[in-house]
Amino acid sequence: MRSSTISVLLLALFAAACDTLRFSNGSGQPIGVMVDGQNGGTNWHDHSVITTTTSASFDNINSAVAPSLNEVAAFTNNRPPKQMAAPWTGATEAFDVSFANRIQIPVTVWIVKGPFAAQRTHAIEACIRTSAIWYAERMGVDFSPFQVKDATADPDAPAHFAFPNGDAGDVVWAPLRTDIGFDAGRLNIYWVDTVNGATTSGWSNFGAQIAMGRQTGDELLSHEIGHAFSLTHTDGNANFNDENIMWSASNARQFITEGQLFRAHLNPGSIINAVYNARPGETTRTCAFGVGGPQCPVIQKRIWAGGGFAAN
Repeated sequence: MRSSTISVLLLALFAAACDTLRFSNGSGQPIGVMVDGQNGGTNWHDHSVITTTTSASFDNINSAVAPSLNEVAAFTNNRPPKQMAAPWTGATEAFDVSFANRIQIPVTVWIVKGPFAAQRTHAIEACIRTSAIWYAERMGVDFSPFQVKDATADPDAPAHFAFPNGDAGDVVWAPLRTDIGFDAGRLNIYWVDTVNGATTSGWSNFGAQIAMGRQTGDELLSHEIGHAFSLTHTDGNANFNDENIMWSASNARQFITEGQLFRAHLNPGSIINAVYNARPGETTRTCAFGVGGPQCPVIQKRIWAGGGFAAN
């Protein structure tokens, strides 16, 4: 038998021994995947690879010690992350990973402090900036419809020009809903004059309401909606800097980790689930923020490098 024929046969045998993930409904962009299972006697937890094709192959993945840890999570541009069980066995197998279409979230912006035309433009520019960050960082979410309402002539508007510390609770949020308005089933963003004493600050109640100051930077909206997606501040964590969207004081926000994306989509308190029910039938999972766990990646998990930090 010729050596070339032997090589072909060996390659075929090797390929046949591979476990495979087959991706569908992607966006044509690279796909990153985190794998839980066992390989060569070693448990994998969020072992990550990137593929530029519609499949990824792995040599001999077996069931982890805890069967519930056998799963994959996949990420790509313009699609929400896909998490699913992967019941590996000692046999060769293939699992189909189908991405859902991009999630469209309806938003209502209330312009409380004018001039209306200028602040409407401000809100639209912040929306565009947030959408660009989400696309680049594989959030898989966009605004639709994005509605702007003029509340500047409301006789109650001046009472809400100065929004206080939002952590006071519903005692400060309820008057906005009552006096200005509130659209149920949507994220409601109130563009006022000052938030907690500053025109450049914003506040989220970790739910369907956000207050934004008159001179906020366009990137701040991605931060405040990050809170609505259940994410908390990353300040003080050596694995982050001011380029992460959840850094509390920055005008350089642009990066999100896959650990954060996982939480934004799977945490039941995220408005993606709690307000929009945008992932019906999909897994939800409460993940701690400072650390990972058997069923959650660490918050700083990165399949792709970003913000001066390497993939990990």
